[in-house]
Order: sequence, then C-alpha cells, then structure tokens
Amino acid sequence: MSDGPKICGGCNQNIPSRWVTGLDKFWHHDCFRCVSCNRVVAPTESFYEKNGKPECFNCKGAPQVHTCGICNQTINGQRLMYLANTYHYGCKRCTKCHQAFNAEQHANIKILANGDFVHTNC
Repeated sequence: MSDGPKICGGCNQNIPSRWVTGLDKFWHHDCFRCVSCNRVVAPTESFYEKNGKPECFNCKGAPQVHTCGICNQTINGQRLMYLANTYHYGCKRCTKCHQAFNAEQHANIKILANGDFVHTNC
C-alpha cells in the first residue's frame, strides 16, 4: 500500500482522513460493507473475501458459520459443541459452580448424561 493519496476500494473516491484497511486496500469506514447484505463490516470483525470485496460471516453461510445457542450471535473462532449445538466458551457456564468456561479449560470440561457442562473439578 502506498503512502500517497488514499483511494477508497469501495467508492474509488479520495479518503481525506480516517480509513480502514482490508483486502490490501484503503476504505472509507462506511464503504467497507458486506458485498451480500450491504452491512458495514466492523474493523475488528473477521470476514471473507468475495470478488475483491468483504463478505461477512453471516452471509457466507453454513457450514462455516456457527451461532451460539445461548446469545444467538455468530461464533468466530473456538467454540464448544454438543450434539447439534454450539456455544461461545464465555456464554456456557458450569452448572455446578456457575463460572463461565474458557478455551484453555477445554480438557477439563465434562458433559454429563443430561447434557449439563461442568468443570471436572466441580
């Protein structure tokens, strides 16, 4: 990327001040939109590339997109899975001590016959 004038990858107009970078281009924040649903993709959000434009996880479709069974938000990265359900580690809580799980504890999580998740030391 150059140090010269910044041209938006979405609207091809000059960017005079604040911008985001993605897909090896500069973008006005409001121009960095999902090519499928037209929603602004946040700078901290993961996305896919489709024809040189961003595509959000919600539009990419299954099987890559998983939704948390507790908060109903898209899960990006590691997740807990049980049968057909997926959860953010921080949303799922131990039914005995009520503490949230984290990915580092994965080896110490036990699923009981009734489907409850517990820490192995609880």
